[in-house]
Amino acid sequence: MKKIINYSLLFLKYLLYLGAFAISLYIITIINQKQNRNITELITAILPYILLLIVFFINIILRQKNINHNIFYNLTCCIAFLTTIIVGLRSIYDTNMILNQITGYNINFIYFNDYLVYMKILIYGLIISNLCFMFKNKKSDVKKETEVL
Repeated sequence: MKKIINYSLLFLKYLLYLGAFAISLYIITIINQKQNRNITELITAILPYILLLIVFFINIILRQKNINHNIFYNLTCCIAFLTTIIVGLRSIYDTNMILNQITGYNINFIYFNDYLVYMKILIYGLIISNLCFMFKNKKSDVKKETEVL
């Protein structure tokens, strides 16, 4: 049962990552286009997603069991990405927001910008925790395996 839940959360983690990245990229490019902002703001907003993608590729290539088989980390990733998706979809599709109708862009940029900092914190937290799991002491794993035997 534990393996089924873990593999479903692992698959959901990558699926939600793609959704969160796509929605954030879409909204941020529209913000930059409508408000004639510099492209460096786009890069600073997308940088955490790119770093997390690199860390995910390292996990897949090196087959790190500390991270891929950690149910708590996979659940935390799913919650963080789901939060990003919900904020993005609400800023696009919530027609009851006053600024959504006043500006005429059909996207509430102010609502999304308010939560952009918190979304970056979530993504950087996932990167840091992933790196901590990567460099976890291997001796403790060996001791646990010998104690079980």
